[in-house]
Amino acid sequence: MKIRSAVLEGIKKISLIERDIEPAPDQVLVKTHSASICLADIQMYRKGYYFHAKRHQKPKYPMFIGHESGGTVVGVGARVHEYKEGDRVILMHSARSSGTITPGGLSDYWVAHPLDVVPVPEGMDMDLASLGEAVSPFIFAVFRSGIKLGDTVAVTGANFIGQIIAQGLKKSGALSVTVIDNRDSRLKLAKKLGADHVINSTQADACQAAMELTGGKGFDLVAQTAAYIDPTVEEYMNLATEIVRPMGVLVFQGDFLHSITIDNFQRWHHESLDIRSVAFRHYTPQQIQVWSPDCLKVMQHGLVQIKPLITATFPLEKVTEAFRVADEDPDQLKVVLTP
Repeated sequence: MKIRSAVLEGIKKISLIERDIEPAPDQVLVKTHSASICLADIQMYRKGYYFHAKRHQKPKYPMFIGHESGGTVVGVGARVHEYKEGDRVILMHSARSSGTITPGGLSDYWVAHPLDVVPVPEGMDMDLASLGEAVSPFIFAVFRSGIKLGDTVAVTGANFIGQIIAQGLKKSGALSVTVIDNRDSRLKLAKKLGADHVINSTQADACQAAMELTGGKGFDLVAQTAAYIDPTVEEYMNLATEIVRPMGVLVFQGDFLHSITIDNFQRWHHESLDIRSVAFRHYTPQQIQVWSPDCLKVMQHGLVQIKPLITATFPLEKVTEAFRVADEDPDQLKVVLTP
């Protein structure tokens, strides 16, 4: 069948083209409800590669990008028994199994192996469900953070990742949550969504201000959420290292797509920090299938607010404009596209 797909044809050259797709015998064909743009997609859009180690490899264009999507099964291959036509599913593929982050979810329709999708919980809003892949890794980071009732918590970075994790840590029993970022718009939203304190790192010494909130002791748990293409990755990883208390937890989830230098790295050892790198999408497909329902439950029941984080919505035919906004607007958090 002929469909429309977003295609990357060069650096910052994205358009919509028609192409033919058919499900293989072991695949499902899914009609897209909506899809969204990941910072990993923006990295591909800007540089033609995902992470720094691949920078010398020549990009293989055209690239059919997008991995955050959900929709309804409209066709099944002859060997598929897990799904039937009419089932609602979320693209939740594992980068570990496929070796790629570009399954082509920014399309009218897409195909996937049954292990690369998960069922939408009964009664869940499809607008939310279609963001399941975009949100679940960060809810999972809360699950694995080690948060305890009464912990003092800091979150470095109020991007899409940080807004979700800050809410999740607060709901999980944090005594107080402090969010640090360099944009007032993001900090205002974090406060609205439940943060107790916010610090703008361009207007104050963030380390000093953060330590003052804990009486100089440091936070029990710090979640470092600046990641991917965020220019504060190195700054905030260093800040997180400084403001966590001795024997406290430092958890981070988002990918670091280039090398960074941690100035006080010895603290990780000499202060016995509990370092937790949580990478949900890089688990095996089988593990993702096990953990996804718990993450989706949090979304479905509104324990973490997601819709306020959607900062722009475009029809698929305006994919060029959507990527320009996602790439150039520093206040955007999540850009969604609909067929």
